[in-house]
Amino acid sequence: MAYNYWIVSDDYEVANEKIEEIRKSFGKEFEEATYQLEEEGLYAVIDELTTISLFDTPKFIVVHSFEKVAESPMNAVGELLRALNNANNENVIIFISLKNYDSANGNIQKIAKYVTRIEVKTKNLSLEEYVINNLKKDGYEIEPSALTIFMSYQNDLSMVKQNLELLKCYTKDSKKITNADIKIMINPPLENNVYQLIESVLKNDKKQVFKSYQDLKTQSIQPSYLVSLLINKFQELYNVAILLRNRATQADISNLFGVSSGRAYYMVKNAKETDIGKIKKNLADLNDLEFKMKSGKIDQNLGLELYFLK
Repeated sequence: MAYNYWIVSDDYEVANEKIEEIRKSFGKEFEEATYQLEEEGLYAVIDELTTISLFDTPKFIVVHSFEKVAESPMNAVGELLRALNNANNENVIIFISLKNYDSANGNIQKIAKYVTRIEVKTKNLSLEEYVINNLKKDGYEIEPSALTIFMSYQNDLSMVKQNLELLKCYTKDSKKITNADIKIMINPPLENNVYQLIESVLKNDKKQVFKSYQDLKTQSIQPSYLVSLLINKFQELYNVAILLRNRATQADISNLFGVSSGRAYYMVKNAKETDIGKIKKNLADLNDLEFKMKSGKIDQNLGLELYFLK
């Protein structure tokens, strides 16, 4: 019998780990093939499914971009369904969706009836736990404060894996990761620079405000775009403050905003340390500045610098 799966995920690494788990569960050798549906089309997958293996072994077929089946011809979908229901083979086929898909689409609904749907998302995976286990397995230690900083820099499992390898290479002699190692080896994402800028604004630390601003300018960030980011993050800060008033926890914030526990820690910390009236005042000033910039009433660079000097 054939084994048909459909993995829905928001991260390739998470999906790939599930694929490996499925592969190992069979405990046997396969002839393997991978297809990109958006590039190679559905008929290439059908040909693979219906062509007998040269070595008379079952096939393990991974098909990316399953959502593209929505655009496939009806005839092709019909042929795929017949191939999926062929009881005379032991092939394994895994479709992967990494993006939103149209669940109401007829093609997707037809195929969905004949596959086992598995949803694996990064929110179901504790990235912090993954980091700790990964380091422990290779004999590394990480300071608790360094772990918090490291997690605040990560967006997904792919980034975590890449940055962990950098850190492990850098600390291979001591096998102990510190705050200093993180700051030397890992570049904070743009969002972190914006958060640092906001923190300096709220503390009225003009020297640090302009240092952070200059750092952002070296990344070719336009003032108008930076204003939009500041509005977004001040609004986020306001929302966190309101949630905390309603007894939300750090874990709640992490789940609601879809961020790591490290990032949630700093979001909660800033919201607790800031008067909500000050947040609203900055939001009002930034919205007014954005309007003046867009309407040409003030130069972008001058307007932003005047805001920082308030």
